Amino acid sequence: MLVDEDGVHDLAPSVESFQLDAAVADIYGDLRVNPLLRRLLSHSQGLLGTPAGSVSLIDRARGRYDKAAEIGIPCRLGQSFPLDEGATGHAFNRRMPVVIEDYSHLGGGHLPGSHPAGHGAVAAVPMWWRDEIIGVNVAFAGRRRAFSTAEIDAFELLTQSVASAVVTAGRSVPSLAGLLREHGRVEAGDTGVQTVVTEVGPARPVSDGIATAATDLVSLVRRSAVQRANAARLHVAVVHRPEGLRLLVQDESAEPAAGSADPLGLGTKTWRDLLVVTGGGLGGAVDVEHVPGWGTFVRADFPDPDPETGPKAERTGTSPLTPREREVVRLLADGLSDREVAGRLMISPKTVEKHVGAALRKTGTPSRTAAVVLAIDRGWV
Repeated sequence: MLVDEDGVHDLAPSVESFQLDAAVADIYGDLRVNPLLRRLLSHSQGLLGTPAGSVSLIDRARGRYDKAAEIGIPCRLGQSFPLDEGATGHAFNRRMPVVIEDYSHLGGGHLPGSHPAGHGAVAAVPMWWRDEIIGVNVAFAGRRRAFSTAEIDAFELLTQSVASAVVTAGRSVPSLAGLLREHGRVEAGDTGVQTVVTEVGPARPVSDGIATAATDLVSLVRRSAVQRANAARLHVAVVHRPEGLRLLVQDESAEPAAGSADPLGLGTKTWRDLLVVTGGGLGGAVDVEHVPGWGTFVRADFPDPDPETGPKAERTGTSPLTPREREVVRLLADGLSDREVAGRLMISPKTVEKHVGAALRKTGTPSRTAAVVLAIDRGWV
């Protein structure tokens, strides 16, 4: 059992009692990349008693890594970074597990400085496949603590045990970018329009509805380009973001299309149908912009169709905390001590301790840092 500077006891997890076989069986229960990685993070939390974590996938060809999953923290999910940044870059370049005593002292970190998990010890372990590092699992303690050799060994074993699942899941993810490339090759012979497709962020599965709408949208822009120019080229970007899919299409034809009622110049009915499909049936939005001398720019946003992988997957609208408990947790998140919280709220330190204990009990967390992180993550404060 550990005691922090505020006198609150943190229940240290027992490595001996951690059931690796049960954890791995649970992780392998759903071989989709995002749910799989989130379960890995959840079991990593249970093993180390840490309130937050992230998993990044390595892309050696680009010399970058992608933030593929996170729990308890806003760690710029879906974005990519150079291989020398953050705790992930630290573990990747040393090619071994690393422990950082204080994350706030690490150059190139990606957590907001005010976030509770951004201060304190961090453990990062590489995930290997055929002599290559394919990912890094990072655990944030959110406080000063020492990770034992047994803990790091178990953390590494847990992370490595799911490497084959990550590889298998990655291979099975249907690529919208690949679908659009193939569709562009088929239509290039008929239209003379070349389509260049770029994919940004970790690829996630998309629903059939979104795949159809995205393909139709690109086809519409391609048809519009053919009407306004003898030959053209489309630039398409498929951007996987935490909140959903963004599709960007640039038509290099400089001549603008029709008015606002028909921005692609294909007839108002075609444009209305597109708005119904993307904006109504799929909950997305489309807008078109013309830039003289540059071309036509189309942006379409589609929400994440899978609630398990969305940014609010674990958020609930109803907080179990009372208004006073939320006030206490909010002030703890600002870094105030019990005595400072008591002074701010004009109550006694003993009363603050009572509210903290209630927050720990209601959030099911072993420490105040974990309670703060969980409350922030679920939108309760």
